Amino acid sequence: MAYEETDVAVSRSQEQVRRLIYMHRGTGLMLISQAPREGFEAMVDLEGAAYQIRVMATCRKVESFDRQGRSRTPKIIEGMREREERRVWRVLYYHLKAMFEAADSGVIDIRDVIMPYVVLRDGMTLSDHIKPRMSQLMTTDPARLLGVGASDAGL
Repeated sequence: MAYEETDVAVSRSQEQVRRLIYMHRGTGLMLISQAPREGFEAMVDLEGAAYQIRVMATCRKVESFDRQGRSRTPKIIEGMREREERRVWRVLYYHLKAMFEAADSGVIDIRDVIMPYVVLRDGMTLSDHIKPRMSQLMTTDPARLLGVGASDAGL
């Protein structure tokens, strides 16, 4: 897996995330650590409109017993948990960096890149709403996805 053995401190990855956000029209950033989830929320300005985005990742659970069934010491468990947090924050940083590089190069529109992460009025992301119904939505009339007014807009 990616970044399994990274020694980059969580704080350094978080600082790099902060820099990327502010270099790309970010106007605010909040880091989130709510085990087993790690991530961030940011405000990003696009064409004069502020969008709140949330990008989260899940740390793998650290087991109290090794593969041979031996109990791990609290120190070992803590070290494994910290290593997993370092890995997750490295993945978050490089994921965000790749998204912005794709947008900066003109290969992908920034709105397409951030769309799954946009936070809606109910506090959930667009992706949170769509993922549970994704297979069902694949067979839905696209006009129905857009909701009220879609037919008026010619969609």
